[in-house]
Amino acid sequence: AFVDSLLKPESPLADPSEVENLLLVKRCLIRGTDDNTMHIPDNLAQHPRNTYIMREFAGVNVAHGQGSAASVRNFRRISRDYSVHQAVGTLSCLPEFVNLDVSKQTILFELLSLSNLRKWDFNVFDVSAIDEKNTLLFVSWAVIGSPHSQFAMAKELRRTDYLNLNRIKGYNFLDLDLNIEFDTLCDYLRVIQNDYNADNPYHNAIHAADVVQTLHSLIQLADESIFEKEELFSILVASAVHDVKHPGMNNSFQVNSFSNLALNYNDEAVLENEHSSHAFKLMIQVRPGKDNLNFLCHVKPSKFAEIRKRIVSSVLHTDMSKHFATVAKIKSQAAGKSWDEIDPEVRWEVLMYMLHLADISNPAKGNPMFKLWTDRCLKEFFAQGDEECVLGLPVSPNCDRNETKKPDSQIGFINFVVKPAYVVLADIIPAVGENILPVIQNNLMYWEDQKGKEETL
Repeated sequence: AFVDSLLKPESPLADPSEVENLLLVKRCLIRGTDDNTMHIPDNLAQHPRNTYIMREFAGVNVAHGQGSAASVRNFRRISRDYSVHQAVGTLSCLPEFVNLDVSKQTILFELLSLSNLRKWDFNVFDVSAIDEKNTLLFVSWAVIGSPHSQFAMAKELRRTDYLNLNRIKGYNFLDLDLNIEFDTLCDYLRVIQNDYNADNPYHNAIHAADVVQTLHSLIQLADESIFEKEELFSILVASAVHDVKHPGMNNSFQVNSFSNLALNYNDEAVLENEHSSHAFKLMIQVRPGKDNLNFLCHVKPSKFAEIRKRIVSSVLHTDMSKHFATVAKIKSQAAGKSWDEIDPEVRWEVLMYMLHLADISNPAKGNPMFKLWTDRCLKEFFAQGDEECVLGLPVSPNCDRNETKKPDSQIGFINFVVKPAYVVLADIIPAVGENILPVIQNNLMYWEDQKGKEETL
């Protein structure tokens, strides 16, 4: 209580470094088989033109535990002494930020402020315009490292109005009893960022950064205090890694082409399994001549396994073929209920659902974001269609550059996939109905108008 009294804004402690030291003292004192068809909307299944949505988001093709002893030993080998608490974490600024000129630092500081990061109309392309290569690193660091990342930027810019940690709200995951090594987490994020395929028009590190921020915005609309802090950390890490190593060709292509990935994962959630697998291989496997990337090296193996299970489950929940089943499950378990009426286990399901909706949020974003993302997505789809032609495979729906009409592709996606899913979320988080559903409706009207114009030509 005495330490808490010194941490209050009215405390005589004015030196930010003293506040930082007291936070460190405080932490030291505290610690020592499903039928997919049952969920498909009737009006969707009735039309042959919707076979793409049926296959991609319901997994329906329509024709017209415990680790081994060896793994525990390996975990311990690459970890430090997980039985001894160490004071970890850092307020140092990213060198990528420090190396920018002051004008870019100032713009980025404003973009990555917590007041801006929480906005639904946040434009991730503004960040990429400053440093495209490090967009994911900057956004992930700003969100997951908050409020310390904002403090570090303010310190670098000598913004004294921000140099009081108590007055900057954020997740403050340093308070978790996980002893997270944030320097190592940043190194990990750098490698993850580099392992996204920059040649992909859509599934690249900028998309990952957008999903991190969008999930963060949804969490703020819900109120982060509703969720367990450890779950928030897990889901945010999952959002950063959720598409890592995406080859630019979807699950259907992997299965139809008998790719190595499809053979590795037996055609089940092929890419999602690869994303989550790669994320943890980087974290816990020894890399000769390279730094250890296990930012959770101080936790016991049982706790590490728990966090890993959450992150893997979250990434697997982004499998589009399970979309309709997921929406139906959340609707039955949580829609229309107050948070007090929702079991903690179901709250975690809702959090994973929020990550899934962040992943498909492009048609729910304002102008110009929804147009930019649509163009990028179709460019990637058309590249897949071209490859399918070369291989003699059936060209996937929306992947034929000569047949696909942009407005139609978006109208169907919004009407059958995005809008109904966000309506369910709005029944749980009313602010979604106020802030997001009107944007979706406006975008739907835009594409319907574009379709009308194309038909009159």
